[in-house]
Amino acid sequence: MRVVALAGGTGSAKLLRGLQAQGAELTVVANVGDNAWIYGVYVCPDVDIACYTLAGIADRTRGWGIRGDTFRMLDLMARAGTETWFKLGDRDLATCLARTQMLREGLTLTRATEAIAERLGTGCAVLPACDEPVQTVISTPGGELNLQEFWVREKGRPRALGVRYLGSARARPTARVREAVEKADIVVVCPANPVTSVGPSLAVPGFVRLLRSARRVVALSPMVGRSPFSGPAGKLMEATKAPPSSLGVAKLYSRFADAIVVSDRDAGLSQEIRGMGLACVTTDTMMSGPAGEARVAREVLAA
Repeated sequence: MRVVALAGGTGSAKLLRGLQAQGAELTVVANVGDNAWIYGVYVCPDVDIACYTLAGIADRTRGWGIRGDTFRMLDLMARAGTETWFKLGDRDLATCLARTQMLREGLTLTRATEAIAERLGTGCAVLPACDEPVQTVISTPGGELNLQEFWVREKGRPRALGVRYLGSARARPTARVREAVEKADIVVVCPANPVTSVGPSLAVPGFVRLLRSARRVVALSPMVGRSPFSGPAGKLMEATKAPPSSLGVAKLYSRFADAIVVSDRDAGLSQEIRGMGLACVTTDTMMSGPAGEARVAREVLAA
């Protein structure tokens, strides 16, 4: 089975491991909306967590970065008086340095990502959703913040008034992404923040149309009741006028999805979701350990 997974953030890692365990021909299309220039290097958090997860070196406890990484570089930068609110580990920095060098040599983000994924040993393709820079920007009472400033520096405390995707109008799905989706037996939308981890890709002109052309698209909701597995999904869904629930996720994805898998705690929403034209499967969506990850992956692929 050829599977394309739309992934972003720590919420996707467990399902990616579960999909990888199924032995499918997996291609990951990673969010680029939280990419940023930090410490003089180009940081791609969602691209990198997908690579680290599939290569088996991700830090599962923190949910980001590389297992066993050190932070000596940040310690020295802090002593030199530099703000170090963005926690980038030493080995994580090496990935970003390699990417930055390749970009400065003229490689596209796609080519640089493919090279990094191959060298890390992911065993499958990892692709950025687009090569052009797209940045998630959140409007707050104190002004606009990019996602790293909002979620990492400010710890998600400011009130979110709205969200926009800077640069998305000039972006396009890459040829590699189009080819992967066109050949896929199924496209899986991982349980990522629908506003900041999936929304930037959907904002790229032509991306939703590409998903509509796919053989089948199945999403796994990141919500249980009004709470996400992790992160600020509920808060940011409210900022975009979407109900902070699996019902809101279904509404956002109903433009292109065929089915959605939701928590069995949200079984009461099934009838309304089906009224949108989506098949709705309920199950225990909490992926506890490898067995739980594999179980949920199988249920998503069968939905």
